[in-house]
Amino acid sequence: MRIDKRCCVLLVALATEVGAFQVIRKTNVLLPPMRNEQAPVSKTTLHYRIPFFGQEEESTPPPEGDSDISIDTTGPTDTVEKTPFRAKITEEEASVVIIGGGVSGLTAAIKAAEGLKKKAGANVLLLESESQLGGRVMSETTADGYVLDKGFAVFIEEYPEAKKLLDYDALKLRPFLPGALVKLKSRNQLVRVADPIRDPADTLNSLLAPVGSLLDKVEVLPLIFNVRSKTISELFEERQTDTETALIERWGFSDDFIEKFFKPFLEGIYLAPLSKQSSRMFSFVFKMFSEGSATLPQGGMVSVSNQLIEKAEKAGVKILVDTKVSKISAGKEEGFIIESAKTKQRFKAPSMIVATDGHVAQRLLSGIPGFENLGELPEQPQLSVGCLYYAFKGSAPVEEPILILNGIGDAAGTKEYPVNNVCFPSVVNDGYAPPGYNLCSVTVLGTAMKLFEGQPKELDAAVRRQLGTWFREERSAILNEWQLKKIYFIPNAQPAQLNGPSPANVNGGRPSNTFRGKELPAGLFVCGDHMATATLNGALESGAGAGQAAGKYAMKKPSPAATAAA
Repeated sequence: MRIDKRCCVLLVALATEVGAFQVIRKTNVLLPPMRNEQAPVSKTTLHYRIPFFGQEEESTPPPEGDSDISIDTTGPTDTVEKTPFRAKITEEEASVVIIGGGVSGLTAAIKAAEGLKKKAGANVLLLESESQLGGRVMSETTADGYVLDKGFAVFIEEYPEAKKLLDYDALKLRPFLPGALVKLKSRNQLVRVADPIRDPADTLNSLLAPVGSLLDKVEVLPLIFNVRSKTISELFEERQTDTETALIERWGFSDDFIEKFFKPFLEGIYLAPLSKQSSRMFSFVFKMFSEGSATLPQGGMVSVSNQLIEKAEKAGVKILVDTKVSKISAGKEEGFIIESAKTKQRFKAPSMIVATDGHVAQRLLSGIPGFENLGELPEQPQLSVGCLYYAFKGSAPVEEPILILNGIGDAAGTKEYPVNNVCFPSVVNDGYAPPGYNLCSVTVLGTAMKLFEGQPKELDAAVRRQLGTWFREERSAILNEWQLKKIYFIPNAQPAQLNGPSPANVNGGRPSNTFRGKELPAGLFVCGDHMATATLNGALESGAGAGQAAGKYAMKKPSPAATAAA
């Protein structure tokens, strides 16, 4: 039978429009977290395409129970939808509309709703382009009971904004031990670097460890004294250099100590070379680690997002997922119009918060009169990272809740030795794995991930070989028995904190009514870690500030109910 080519094109277009024909990749779909719901459970859909790594051929699905060795290119999609309207548009009004349902947007929604709770008829609406909320602070639970954070992350309990917003008891946080274990090139055994203040019992072992000189370990004390004796604001008032310069010139650490400890430790946190990290951000995070613990919540990092979602719902925030914003514009008289081509909806509000990542915010704001040139300006660089998860039966090679660093020097981050750091989340918090089993998290920095572009099997093999040299007694099991659960690649894990047009190193955040140094129209605000610091704390504090400002502004305007009655 002969089929006209034009009919084929039409059928493909129709199938694509209704979502029945996926032309790029299959993805795990998480159910949107609802009130009082546990961590979202992923549907058992395996990934067979790897857009970032350049593979366009669809592979044969692995047998049931086999590892998923494709790479999930996790990250918020571009919120700007360019599809034209094709149906009648429905309209809705709100006092405040928030675009973006990551932790910054959720925090903004909570604060805006709290500010409007005494205003009759006021309402807050949050729009999220994806099917789940939380942005980069997200986890999925596999069908067999493992919790996989979308990129290795820790919850730092001393973050000031987190302490204000979150119920730590409900998160059931479990701490890492202070310090780290380090794999050195010249030694088979891991060596320990301890915090002499928080872990004095291990001071002797740490002094004798072949990581840095005795002088290096003595020099740690004035650094600890400096960060603990100053407030966060005072640390951010210090002269700013890059972190590498600060470690050498200000604190006097040797190249050996920097290479074996500070480099893998700090690059695992901030995802950039020390020469591209802010010395103020180093002092800030060192203060956080010296005064409190790095922890993991029982249900994974998604527990943080779920708690914010529940608070937002209780505050009366209306949340719409799968609502991708195509355009924002100023109203004829005042206020703003937000359009979603995907859902054929238009929203109107006197106040609006753009809570997306910096790149999307830049493109959305270019639709506002006077800001058209934003789309032509250079974007703030984004930092990427990869994470591999392995599941296995029995005890972990390291049965202490501690971070393990790659301290082999120049060879780290190469195709032969791609691993930056390792931990066993299930040892830190047993909620990460089913009873009798354990989970290993392996972080590979973005530069090393790019060496394996289009080669997930080769990446898996290289990581296994390297782990086999770290944990020699388990080498055979690592190579042959550990099950690869997933590989994540997060292309926009953090905004750059030192270089670029808008570095994310501003304590307290930039004014939320400005963007790129230019004042926004009245009622329009922006938030996100790109507006403050490249940390969870930065996302939370920026969201809180924008939400409070938007709520205060909307209090002075008629509520949607009053407008409709008029």
